[in-house]
Amino acid sequence: MPTDPALLDDQPPFCHHLGLRILSAQADRVEGEMIASAQLINRNGTLHGGAIMAMADHLGGMGAQMNIGPTESTTTVESKTNFFRAIPAGDLVHGLSVRLHGGRQTMVWQTTLTRSDGKMAAMVTQTQIVLRDPRF
Repeated sequence: MPTDPALLDDQPPFCHHLGLRILSAQADRVEGEMIASAQLINRNGTLHGGAIMAMADHLGGMGAQMNIGPTESTTTVESKTNFFRAIPAGDLVHGLSVRLHGGRQTMVWQTTLTRSDGKMAAMVTQTQIVLRDPRF
């Protein structure tokens, strides 16, 4: 199923702050990319670990959001990051988030982040909880 173009552009301000661009979004996978821009670099000249985690959290959270009802919301309750390689300043980071588990109460998403040379830089596994509006 093709991604709704409006969904790709309708992102919260924090996503824009990161410079994160959503490339595609389906119920079981979300892809995005961002530049390791100067405002996201740590004192070692590489992409800050928090920016890496934020990118992954947004991709997985967006995927979870696509799998809930109109009276529900979702939030991250657990996140684990493995860092494998640094991402140099100015590099293009690609993120692919896939759903590993899609239950009624929780969802688990795994996001692989790769550098422009195709090498894996980090892997993030997160658990999203589904919050239901008690009025419904």
